[in-house]
Amino acid sequence: MEFACIQVPWFGIAIARRENPRLEGRPVVVGGAPEEHAEVTACSAEAMAAGVAPGMSLRRALALCPGAVFLPLAASVIRAEAERLASLLRERSPVVEEVGEGHLHCEVRGLPALFGLGTAEYLAQLRESLAGATGLPVLAGGAATVFAAHAACSALGLGFAVAGDRGGPRSSIVVVPGREREFLALLPVEVLPVEPAMHQRLRLFGIERLGQVAALPLSALQAQFGPAGRRVWELANGRDASRLQPASAEARIAVEVELPGPAVSQAALLAGSEAALGRAFSDDALQGRAVRMATWWAGLEDGTRVTRRLAFREPTGDPRHALFVLRSRLETLRLPSPAVSVGVELRGMCSEYAHQQLLWSAGQGRRRELDEAIAQLHARAGEPQVFRIVEVQPWSRIPERQAALVAYGS
Repeated sequence: MEFACIQVPWFGIAIARRENPRLEGRPVVVGGAPEEHAEVTACSAEAMAAGVAPGMSLRRALALCPGAVFLPLAASVIRAEAERLASLLRERSPVVEEVGEGHLHCEVRGLPALFGLGTAEYLAQLRESLAGATGLPVLAGGAATVFAAHAACSALGLGFAVAGDRGGPRSSIVVVPGREREFLALLPVEVLPVEPAMHQRLRLFGIERLGQVAALPLSALQAQFGPAGRRVWELANGRDASRLQPASAEARIAVEVELPGPAVSQAALLAGSEAALGRAFSDDALQGRAVRMATWWAGLEDGTRVTRRLAFREPTGDPRHALFVLRSRLETLRLPSPAVSVGVELRGMCSEYAHQQLLWSAGQGRRRELDEAIAQLHARAGEPQVFRIVEVQPWSRIPERQAALVAYGS
C-alpha cells in the first residue's frame, strides 16, 4: 500500500449531524431558511433522492422536499472543518493532496512497517484517529495507486458492497497489490473522477460498472469522450501512474502586541493595531510584495478572542491603507470584556500591485506639448506616424466603411 484516500461522505451534512444527532436519517438541506434568497450549500442523500441538488435555490428545494430540515450552516464553517481535517492528516502523512472538502489523498509508503503494523491494521487505525479527533464519519481506502485508493474509498461512501465483503458495512479497505483491475471491475462508474454528466452518459449507454468500461475498445471511448475517454479506460484497466500534488504551504505573517492596559475603546484598539500592522508589513518576507487578506483579533481578559476578517479590494503593501480598512470594521465593535492584546495575520501574498498612471496630465498645456511632439515625429519620419480613428459611414453594414484612420493633427 502506497496511497490512502480519506473521505467524509456528504461533508456539510456530516458536520450538521455531528452538532445535532437527531438529524440522522432525515433529509437535510444546508444553506439557510427556505424563504431566503440563497442557494443550497449541501444536502443529504435523502434530500437528493427527492431531487434537491447543491446550487439550487432554497425555495425550489422546499418545493421538492417539504419535509427537509433547513440549516443556516455557512460555507466558511464547512471550509474551516475541511482545513482542520487536512491539518490532522498532515500530522500523520508527509504528503497530502486536498481533492475537495472532506476528500483527501495521502502517501503512506513505508508507514505501516514503521509502526510495526499490517497495511489493513494501519489504515484502520489512521481512520479511527481522524474520526475520533473530528467526530465525523471518516472512510479510508488504501492501494498501490492513487485511483484504486480513491475508488475503494468512494465505493464505501456510495454504500457499494466491494468484492470480498463479509458481514456489515466497512469503514476502511485495502486493495491487494496486483489485483487492482479485478477489484475495480465490479465498482460503479460513479467512482470515476470525472464530471457527473459523464457518469450519466455512460449509464445511458448501459455501462454501469468499471469492468464494462475496461472491456470497451479504446477507440470507441475516445470517439465519444475525447481525452477523458482514454483516461477512464486506463483507470478502469488499473493503469494509473499519477502522483499526488500537495498544495504548497501558504506564507503567512502574524504579529501580536500587548496593550499597555486592558482597553475597550476604539482609539486604544486602533493604536495597538497600527503598531501590529507596522511590524507585520515590515517583515522581510513582505518586502516588494502585497497581501490580499488579513485577519485581525483582540485577545480578551477572559482568555477568548474576537476576530475580524479583512479582504482588500485590491492587494496592498501599505499598512496605512490596511488600518483605514480596519477602522471601518471596528466602528461597530463592542467587546464583551476588555482587550489585553491585538494582533494581525497577513496572507494571500502576491507581487506588488500598482495602478498605471496617465502618460499625459490633464490640461491644455500638456495637450499642446503632445501635439507638438507628434508633429515633430511626423516631420522627422517624412510621413504620418500617429493616427486617430474617425467615423466615416457609421450606418454602413460593411465594417471597413464605418471608420477610417486619419493622420493625427490633420
